[in-house]
Order: sequence, then C-alpha cells, then structure tokens
Amino acid sequence: MKDDIKKSGTYPRELLDILPKKPGVYLFRDKDEKIIYIGKARNIYNRVRSYFSGSVSSLPYMKPPGFTASIKNIDYIVTSNEVEALILEGSLIKKYRPKYNIDLKDDKSYPFIAVTDEKYPRVFLTRNRNIRTARYFGPYTDAAAARKTAEYLRKVFRIRDCRKTRPGKSSRPPCLNYHMGLCSAPCTGNISEEEYGKNIGLIRSFLRGSDKGIIKDLEKRMKQLSDSMRFEEAAGIKNIIDNIRKLHQDQRIIFDSTDAWDFIAVNREENRVSVSLFTYRAGGLALVNNFLIEDMAQLRQEEVISGFIYRYYEDINSLPSKIYVHALPSDREVMEEWFKKRKNRSVKITVPRAGEKARIMDMAVRNAGLYLKKKKFEDSTGHSLAYRELLRLSSILGLDNIPRRIECYDISNLGESFPVGSMSVALDGELRPAEYRHFRIKTVSRQDDCAMLGEVAERRLRYLEKESVLIKEGFYRRPDLMIVDGGKAQFGAVSRVLEMKGIEDIDLVSIAKKEETIFCKRFREGIKFDIDSEVLRIIIRLRDEAHRFAVGYHRKLRGKGMIHSVLDEIKGIGARKKSYILQGVDSIEELKNMEIEDIVNIRGINYRDAVNIYNSLHR
Repeated sequence: MKDDIKKSGTYPRELLDILPKKPGVYLFRDKDEKIIYIGKARNIYNRVRSYFSGSVSSLPYMKPPGFTASIKNIDYIVTSNEVEALILEGSLIKKYRPKYNIDLKDDKSYPFIAVTDEKYPRVFLTRNRNIRTARYFGPYTDAAAARKTAEYLRKVFRIRDCRKTRPGKSSRPPCLNYHMGLCSAPCTGNISEEEYGKNIGLIRSFLRGSDKGIIKDLEKRMKQLSDSMRFEEAAGIKNIIDNIRKLHQDQRIIFDSTDAWDFIAVNREENRVSVSLFTYRAGGLALVNNFLIEDMAQLRQEEVISGFIYRYYEDINSLPSKIYVHALPSDREVMEEWFKKRKNRSVKITVPRAGEKARIMDMAVRNAGLYLKKKKFEDSTGHSLAYRELLRLSSILGLDNIPRRIECYDISNLGESFPVGSMSVALDGELRPAEYRHFRIKTVSRQDDCAMLGEVAERRLRYLEKESVLIKEGFYRRPDLMIVDGGKAQFGAVSRVLEMKGIEDIDLVSIAKKEETIFCKRFREGIKFDIDSEVLRIIIRLRDEAHRFAVGYHRKLRGKGMIHSVLDEIKGIGARKKSYILQGVDSIEELKNMEIEDIVNIRGINYRDAVNIYNSLHR
C-alpha cells in the first residue's frame, strides 16, 4: 500500500497543480503526519483543489472551521474507476479511522453472526462490528435464536471456536471438542484448508438465506461419494443435510432477502446529527437502530446518508433489496454499483414519494429527531454530571486525558501461595462488572507486590498491541487512566512498564491504603485529599472494587486449591466425595473448624469419612 501512495512532502498548495485528473482516494494529513480525513473522487485534481478554493459553497463536503488550515500534507492513490475508489476508501477509513470521517455511535447494539476471514475462520455471535476482516450477517432482534443458530452451525459443520491455537501448527493432540464431534481439529491439520473453506462457504450461504442451494450442493456431493463407494463420508453429508433442514424449521432467523427494505432518516440539532435506521423484513418492522454522529452538523443530509451507507453496509452481508432515503445522495449510481461489485448484490436506493413507504419515512425522520432530544436530556442530567466529575479529576491531578475509561489494579496473596491480580473498570463514572478481569500471577515467585503489579500491567497492555483485531470494547479498548493500589513504589513499577512499551497517552495514578495518599505525574511525592473530596471518592470506589474482586478470587483459589490437595491424601475420599465437600465449604480453615458431627452433614460423607477427614486435619 505504501508504494501506491504518492506523497507531496511540501505544503499542499504547491501540490495542487500536479494532482492527477483521475479517479482515486486522497488522504489529508496534519502537522504530525496523522491522517485526519480520507475521501474518494471521480477526479482527484478537481476534488482536492475545491478544499483550497476559498469558496465555502464549492466544498464537496462541509467541514468544521479550521479544517483546511489543519491540512499540512496530501497523499493520493489512483484507481481505475470511482467504484474502486469507493471500495479502497472504505478499507482505508476502517484501518486509520480519521478524525473528520463519519464515525457511527450505535444507540442499541443488536447482535450479528460474524464469520472471520482467517485461514480457518470462526463463526460466533457478536454485538461489535469493528473486528477487522470479519463479515457480518444480521442484525437479529431475537438474540437467543441467533445464538442457538450460530452454535448449531458450528456443530453441524464442525467449525472451530478457539482463538489461541494457530491452525495447522499444533503438535498437541486435538482437544475435547474434536472427540465430541464439535470441531474438525484444523489445529492439527486434520482437515484441509480447502475442505474447511467449503464448510464456511455453506455457512455463509445459509446465513444469506440460500438453504435450497446448500442442500442441492450437498446432495450432489453425497451422490458423488456414494458412487465412489465412500459410504461413511456420504453418511456424514446426509447428516449435515438433515441438520440443516432441522435448523431451517426450528431456529429460523433469516428472512427472504427479496422482501427486505431499510429506511434511513437524518435529523440534526446544533453540532450533532442523528440517523435512524428502520429495518423491514418479510413486510414487517424487524428493528430500529439509532446512530449519533458528533461534530458533523455542517454536512448536508444527503452527505450524511451517503457516508452512513458506506460505513454501515461495509461489512454487512445480509442486505436489503431496497434502501429508502429521504434525501437522494449525488453518488447514488456509484453506490448501487458498489453494492454489485463489493457485495455481488443488486440494491436499489430511492426516495419514497407517496403511500405507505412515505409514511414510514416520515416516522423514521420523527424518530431521529426524538432521539436527539433524548440525548440532549441525558446530557443535561446525570450523564453530564459524571462528565463534570471526571473533568475535575483530570484538572486537579494534571492528567493528559479526561478519564472516561478507568481501570484499577490490585494484588491479593497469602504469603507466596495463590497470588492473584484483579482489574476493575469504570466507564463514564459507572462500574462495568462485565469487564472486570482476574490474573493468575505466573512469573513472580516471591512475595513482591510491585513485581506482580508490573506483570499484570504488562499482560493487560499487551492487548493494545494486537493490531490484527480492531475492537473498541473490553480488553481491546485503551484505558484513559490506570489506577494502582499502592504507594510510590507501585506507581514506579507500573510507570516503568508504560515507558518500556513506549505508551505515553495513558495516565497513571496510585493510591496508598493507610493514609489514602495519591501519587501521580503531577504529585510524585504524594498528595492527600479531604476524605469527602469528590476526587478521592471516585478513586477509592474503584480501588475498593478491585480489592474486593481480587480477594474474592484469591479466596476461591486458596480455599478450593488447598482443600483439594488435602483431600487427595485422605483414605476413602474419591473424586465424587471431593466434589461434594468442595460444594459444602469454601476454605480449608472452615473445614478444619468443623466437628465430626458437622462433617457428617455434608452430602455424600458417612461417619467413617468424617472421622478420617477430622483426624487428617488435626494430626
């Protein structure tokens, strides 16, 4: 790609006269060489020059004040035609996510079934549409049915669901999924890439609604195998056919794509634009999605619609036959050609003029306006209150970021046994328990909290280096602020990890338990706040969550682990009785404090077992 990009190396105006008068993609860079905008053009020369003409009306897309002044360099890539430019523009925007390109924020995330584009792809249900190279089918309003369908497809076609194994590279024996008939074990080279790819192709066809075509192809393969006397393989194909027919009847979530329409409406208020997407399948309203676009209110409606269509449908494989809009984009013909070339589907984009379709469009426009009012109300109540608190925290501690995503780390250990780390998470002032994480300490054998925190920080930050997966959620989302439970030494230990990884855009704070002293870049020797301080309250709340989470996990490991090891040495206590005991008590201390009469009350334990257990613990 780099060789195809022509760089100016000079101030943009000096480049304008030598720009190619051909279709392609142009990339605007700022003074730091960061890409701030990517656009496509039928004629790069005319399009790029329009940004520097001085006439606002000549701009192809209206931009915020100061946009043109921030352009310090221009790159461009020439393509054969405008449709190719559109395809390239989409992939580059997905890769670089420029500041001034449309970024969709989904109000309610409906699930999709994703099929990855790996050597041996995976199939899974997800609400995140930012996984690089994945293709999506949906969205689906019935999440339970979609989940069952994804699971069933994996079982029918024996598709892997693991992430760690490099397919075809493992020397270990296949896992339990293979022996249970749930996976074809591509990790051991048990299935060829070609054969696995055929199964993935069948899954894609099914998700597009092509059941009959799949069954026809499978029946053809079954007959060929049967004619070749390969009856066992033919029976396997027969089983797949039966399963697909059953799935069609029991877990049907796909509508006929020829009877599918999408309605796209835009509304604006101040510096915000909202987009409402009404999805109709089989003649009825299937779902409504609302999207928010920040700092793009200067765009015309048709420009927002154009940008939305490209961004939203880029990775969607379940397409409608018609897209109804209330303002027709000037590049409609290019978009329709893009669908044909990129998706191999004919999609018509049109404006409903009268009748039922026009009434639906009016409803979508009203819905987009109501969504903006809802967001404005949220901003004037609790949402903006949390933001002000975070802004104040950033100002007082001298942070580089407004700490929207805060992660707090703690260590729990008993001597040198079962040391564990934990991570609690808050987003916009709200705790996110679903994103909490535990860490079993692996590399530190001594009792050294600083070294353990360093290991936890290094393992957590490792996820930010995985460029092959572009995800904005969970572990792959960059924190604005990391909080460490500890004092100056712990602050220094994690600071060294950040420096080693060359990370400068994540703030770090530590808080010592005894005196609630805070250490950070501005206060390296520590600072104490009033116990009622809002700043202290936010940090302590998250620190206590991390501590609670770590202690709970440590207690679980310590209790179950120690009990299990002690029970292994007791005569007459086998696997089943051990499981009963583990269900009845939480720690070795609890079991040791029990009398024989109490131990007998544990399910599955008789008097002789109770005596043996008591005597073993009180030798």
